[in-house]
Parts: sequence; C-alpha cells; structure tokens
Amino acid sequence: MKKKIYLHFSVDDVFKSLIEISDKNIKLKKHWFFSKFYKLWKKYKITTSLYIFYEGKINGRLRSLTEVRNIAEELKENWIFFGPHALNFSSPPHKFPAKSQKKHIAKIYKEIQRFTGKKYFTKQVRLHEYSESYELKNFFNYYKVTSLFSTDKIIGAHRLPVSNRNQLLKTGKTIYKKLRFVRTDLRIEMMVNNSKIKNENMISEILNKRNFITIYTHEIELKKNKCSKNLIDTIGFLSKNYYLLSMKP
Repeated sequence: MKKKIYLHFSVDDVFKSLIEISDKNIKLKKHWFFSKFYKLWKKYKITTSLYIFYEGKINGRLRSLTEVRNIAEELKENWIFFGPHALNFSSPPHKFPAKSQKKHIAKIYKEIQRFTGKKYFTKQVRLHEYSESYELKNFFNYYKVTSLFSTDKIIGAHRLPVSNRNQLLKTGKTIYKKLRFVRTDLRIEMMVNNSKIKNENMISEILNKRNFITIYTHEIELKKNKCSKNLIDTIGFLSKNYYLLSMKP
C-alpha cells in the first residue's frame, strides 16, 4: 500500500505574468505560466501557491498590482492561491522594520483581495529571501496565515534559535513565538542538473522521515524547458510512488 503524503507546491517572485495577462487580456488557462498549474490540477489535483511582488519594472516602466485585472471567475476550481512575497525584488521584508513590513504586505493583500477575493489567500507564506518575520504574528492572524516557510539551505533558519533550526532539519516544522515555521525542502531549478536517481533519492530520504514535502520554484525559471520538465518529472515520481495529496495552500 502506498504511503500517504502531502505536497505543498509554490512559486516565488511572481509578478510579470499577472501584468501580462492583464495587458493582453489572456485567460489564465491560455497563458504559458498559469496553464502549467492548471495541468497539474487537472492531472494530480495539486494546488499551486503563488507568492507575489507588489511592483516591478517591465520594459523600463514601473508597474504594480493595481493594474492586474480581476481573475476571480477563472479560479473557481480552486487551483491557484496567492500570498505576499515582498514589495519588490530589491525589498525583502527582513531589510525593514516591522511597521514597514506590515505596510508593504498589506498593500499586496489589498490587491489580491481586489482581483481574486479573500477566498484565494494562502494560509502558508514564503516571504522574499525567507524572511522569518515572527514579529508579524498578530498581523498575519488577520489574514489567517498559519505558517511561514523557512529556507531550504542546510542552516535550517537564519534568525531562529538553534533548537528550532535543528527541529526544522529533523522534522520539517517548528514553532517559535507562537508562529509555525515549515521547512522548504526542494527547489526545482536546483535539481535540473542532477541525475534522475539522485533527485528521487532526495525525495525518498525526506519522505522516509515524514509525510509531507515542500517543493518550489520561481516564475522566471519556469520559462526554461529543463525546469518545467523537471517539475513534471518530480510530481510524476511522487504520484507514482506515493498516495499524493495536495497540502492546504
């Protein structure tokens, strides 16, 4: 009997695709980026969490989430969810005092609510550069955020006590200052040059210890065929060898 396991799949640094589907009025299921996640949903019932920037430069012009068209009707199958990442690529939350972090993140939530509605907020969030903003615990409660993702690097966490870092490395989760942290396990673009056996062994090693795994990539990386193929291969391996369920976004 296959072991039941839960997968959290997410994409960081998301911005340009939201502007593109708005500028060109492209349906999500027809767009190169979003269509990948619909295929994952249709085949495996895997949801995708997208962590987004508030603003960014496109063709030399500063654009923002205020320009994103309403997409709520296209999300009714509950296949994509959205959460905050940072104000922009150069402004990870950890570089700012808590008051500024709240301001930046609230701006993102305001726009997500406008173009999708509250229903599509993620309850687990990965902030830019794995910012461990436990000072925002009460602020995140308002948005029903239950967890922040920590780094996939061997250090386990950057700001948490050693005991919490060790717990993350051992069990994949820990609680600090009443906020849960979940380890990010694998980054798709870092796996593309590995052998198939090496990648499968890394996955198996994690799932021999626990029943959940966190896999992620970045918007720009999914333009690369090797990265997209590795994502499909990875999900396919999980589905073939485990009873695969999607973790709540």
